[in-house]
Amino acid sequence: MLTARPSHFTTRHQRGLSLIELMVALVISLIFAIAMLIVQSSLTKQNARMSDVMQRDTQTRAALDLISRDLSNAGFLLGGVGPRCSILLAYDSAVGGQPFAQYPVSAASQPLPLPTSTTAGSANYPAGTPNPAAYGTQQQFSDMLFFTSATSALQPPGNGNPAAYVVQNSTTQAANGQGALNSSELPLGSTAGLAVGDAALLRMPLGGQLVCFRVPITHIGPSTAPASTYIDSKSTSLFPSTGYAAFNGQLVNAGVLPSGGSLTNANFVQSRLTDLGPQSSSNVQTVVYYIGAYANAAGGSYPMLVRAILNAQTDTLLSPPVPVAAGVVSLQALFGVDETNSGQVTNYLTWPAVVSGNYTADVRSVLFALVTKSLQNDMNYTAPASISPPSPSQGPGQFSPYVVPNGTGGLPDYSHDHFSVIESEFAVRNQIWPH
Repeated sequence: MLTARPSHFTTRHQRGLSLIELMVALVISLIFAIAMLIVQSSLTKQNARMSDVMQRDTQTRAALDLISRDLSNAGFLLGGVGPRCSILLAYDSAVGGQPFAQYPVSAASQPLPLPTSTTAGSANYPAGTPNPAAYGTQQQFSDMLFFTSATSALQPPGNGNPAAYVVQNSTTQAANGQGALNSSELPLGSTAGLAVGDAALLRMPLGGQLVCFRVPITHIGPSTAPASTYIDSKSTSLFPSTGYAAFNGQLVNAGVLPSGGSLTNANFVQSRLTDLGPQSSSNVQTVVYYIGAYANAAGGSYPMLVRAILNAQTDTLLSPPVPVAAGVVSLQALFGVDETNSGQVTNYLTWPAVVSGNYTADVRSVLFALVTKSLQNDMNYTAPASISPPSPSQGPGQFSPYVVPNGTGGLPDYSHDHFSVIESEFAVRNQIWPH
């Protein structure tokens, strides 16, 4: 009889992951992967925002450097090589039809049409030129800044003739007795070296100051006065059809004439006319900064800080305006003045206050505030209703808050954009600033 013997072999139990354990592991892995994706997405967005901020700041600071360079040149030989002008008056029928003052630096609220010599494209702008008005009512939060100067020293005529021409006593007899005031004809001792199409400055001592007029030479010929020749300045666009009498209002506003005062023919006698050469090749230029709108790939438009250069003798664009910084939605300026001649800025004023207070010769610095928006919107962020650049404590001049548009009223929607404010102040360094 056989008896069973205990087996010397044991059963090996092989264990693996159960279905539940596998599912738990998969869930943990999935959660970890999602967390990694969220962190990666957050880092990507953060990097994009940092890149956005760095790009905007870099462009804006580069624009400020460019503005600083133009400001440092403002006023350079604006009165040519002769004595400095207290005020320089000009006229252009294409720019509001009113005489205006050309200052080394000035500002005007947007939108103000840029003068051009062509009507191609939109009403007053050549094809491809951004119209400042295209940015709509947002421009109420921006200034247009103007810096006027000569690019190099103006040279007298090269044929040996004098650079200055003296207005003769026969002024009152010009144009059959009308006088220079209404006829715009200036009898000169000599017209040698002058040419039709030249730009000139007429320098007139008035009220203890030297008043200058931008004079286009449209005709040269004999006068009705004995033994004199004359130039005529009337043109269809660059001089008033009523003659110099049209400048009375600007002279009163500038404090050169008393309230209700007016020029007389006697004021012209012994005034000096300086020939600046052909208008078309004049090296007197005005640099303009403003906020423009440029088309983007999405079919809309994007705000840009734009720089344009004008011929200051004809008010025509020398080249198409160039965008210098993307995302700038507001450009404002306050002017530091030294009205007490203390050697330092005593008040900050808006440009209209500078003009109305007759402080245009007392400007010592310009304080800029630029508001920029992000290049990409952030739907998880809601912008404040307005952005207020810090205003200086000295003087009544204040920066206006920039109201963020939310897409209503035909305006763009910037309610999910990030904004930043950059301020910088530059001294007016040119020593040839008019007094």
